[in-house]
Amino acid sequence: MEVWKKITVGALAGGVIIGGVVFIPKLIKLKNASPELDVVPTAKIHKLDFTGITIRIDVQLKNPTTADFKMKYPYVRLSYQGSVIGTSQSVDRDIEMPGFGEANITQIMMHIPITSVFSMAGALLKAVQNNSEVKVDITTITHIDPYWKVVEEDKDGEKVKTWKRLVNLGKKTLIPYNKQQSVTLRKQK
Repeated sequence: MEVWKKITVGALAGGVIIGGVVFIPKLIKLKNASPELDVVPTAKIHKLDFTGITIRIDVQLKNPTTADFKMKYPYVRLSYQGSVIGTSQSVDRDIEMPGFGEANITQIMMHIPITSVFSMAGALLKAVQNNSEVKVDITTITHIDPYWKVVEEDKDGEKVKTWKRLVNLGKKTLIPYNKQQSVTLRKQK
């Protein structure tokens, strides 16, 4: 019985050491990458008519680090003077972010009905009609999945980059990421 206890303790200690050696550097690398993820949103008035205002938001995501990861399609919230005036749809899709890579999410359309424009953002409508610059806040919310990396494989004599899922011992870890930025709302050309 004493031998089995030693074997069990040894196996557990070995598992903890191997897990620490494999996963801690990856998580540290990702934790360092997360705050350096640059999110560059732009907002333009796509359409203004009797039904309301349609605003187009484009988001450019930049990864200036060596960390490879996947992230969920961002959820975008639009605010004007502290009031939320629009949100994007929630989309269950992954975006690949290789080290030193970029991703562009375009044409996120937010329709603000005329009733909401009058009640919540009347000043926004007035500024738009006067061709004044309007500052709005865009909050980009997503989750980063660190258990991915880009590997080069040899297929038919060519080097092909593919995404490989890393071992995560059955636990899926998503790191929340959100960033709020003020941008100038412009008319689309």
